[in-house]
Amino acid sequence: MNILVTALGTLNSTFISKHLKKCGNFIVGVDIYPKNYIKTSEEIDKFYQVPSIYEMERYTEELFNICKTNKIDTLIPIIDEEIEYFSKNKDRFKNIGVDICTPEYETVKLCRNKLLTFELIKNKIPEVYIKTQLFKNVNKDNISYPSFAKPVSGRASIGCEKITDKITFEYINHKVDPSTFILQDFVEGEFYAVDFIREAKTKKFNCVARQELVRNKNGCGIVVKIVDDVNLKRYTKEIAEILNYNGVGNIEFIKQNDNYYMLEVNPRFPAGTAYTVMSGADFINDEIKIIKNREVDLKYDVKVNAIYTRRYETYEYTK
Repeated sequence: MNILVTALGTLNSTFISKHLKKCGNFIVGVDIYPKNYIKTSEEIDKFYQVPSIYEMERYTEELFNICKTNKIDTLIPIIDEEIEYFSKNKDRFKNIGVDICTPEYETVKLCRNKLLTFELIKNKIPEVYIKTQLFKNVNKDNISYPSFAKPVSGRASIGCEKITDKITFEYINHKVDPSTFILQDFVEGEFYAVDFIREAKTKKFNCVARQELVRNKNGCGIVVKIVDDVNLKRYTKEIAEILNYNGVGNIEFIKQNDNYYMLEVNPRFPAGTAYTVMSGADFINDEIKIIKNREVDLKYDVKVNAIYTRRYETYEYTK
């Protein structure tokens, strides 16, 4: 297959593109930065510098040209803003022979709106629900501290703030647009991430759960342990079914005492994709099969209790 992977400078894109190349595919990578800024560009077949997704017309034109020139048949977007764009424009790319590896647009739109996601979970699986309200609807005299503020549509923990008292609340309330932020009860505990894959038409499902032993400020697990937890798997499956999810996604939980609470649903290949694949579950190739309507069994021999870590490496800049 001829596969295009976006955001090649990210850790996730690096693993996905290299994994697919090892499987014998022709890999094209794109990024907003030049080739010599992106070390992974040396390890794939072709690289293109493209405009930002926020320059919508130029971005679309460039991607169309790259896909046609390289006879791309599969495109894997990586970052959240791209996921929403590509899921909405699946048909446009299908018209030039390109299958997009994202869930359907309605699913993506729901997952990207954390307020709507939590309202859905509240009614369906109340035991994992964290009290959530739009900032502009908050009764200032009835806030329990600490609380937690986050963008309605955000990523990588950007803009998230712990609110410890009224002064902090007033500061955040004036700092942000209160119609684009939510306020939640603050839950403290151990972080867990569950990568899952589901084929909507057959309802086949599987997932790999990990405890994040070390987690960076962007919410990415640096050291993780693969776990086999019945409740985590059950909650993840129920949420995926509620969303009628098709493809690969990720759900983050926090464990307080013996209870799990859902933090968010990520409708894309998660930052910890490498952990899941290395543990024995090749979600990457199976996602492509699902998108292309090829048969999958979604059965894996996962290395439970395996511990994985990642590191950053340094290279000399080359012109």
